[in-house]
Amino acid sequence: ELKPKNAIKYMEKMGITTLTKEDENLALALGGLQHGISPLEMAGGYATIANDGEYIEPIFYTTVTDNGGKVVLRSNQETRQVFSEQVAYVVKELLKEPVEGSHGTATYCSISGIDVAAKTGTTDENYDKWLCGFTPYYTAVTWFGFDQNESIYYYNQNPAGIIWANVMRSVHNGLNSATFN
Repeated sequence: ELKPKNAIKYMEKMGITTLTKEDENLALALGGLQHGISPLEMAGGYATIANDGEYIEPIFYTTVTDNGGKVVLRSNQETRQVFSEQVAYVVKELLKEPVEGSHGTATYCSISGIDVAAKTGTTDENYDKWLCGFTPYYTAVTWFGFDQNESIYYYNQNPAGIIWANVMRSVHNGLNSATFN
């Protein structure tokens, strides 16, 4: 059943740690949260969709080696199945629409020959601009804003989306065509 309380349980399973009891309301569907979500946690959530419903804890390194090549530290990523592959498939298809749809808000994020799923976001008063998305290769999240709230007006464009599109096109340059399963 889709209720805010159930949505919070799924969000927590996707690594979101900032949720409060006050977030159990319908504003949750629009991103209305007491403390927001960090870009890193948002990337973990979107990667869960990209990974067919499996949450894989975001990390900054996989291994650390000494100058002789010996592994001195290896990351230990937490993983868990949050929802089914079927649910992930439906969400991927929905998130392709902002990129591929004729009235999509993220059409500028397309990458030739590679499926892209993305969602734009803007908070009240234009304080925050987001672009969260993924391909079969990578997940990336960009946030554009100020530490102290200030309205963002950027030539009727989403600067977070422009950054996302440029970085993702660059990292996908030379990769084979790919579609979502």
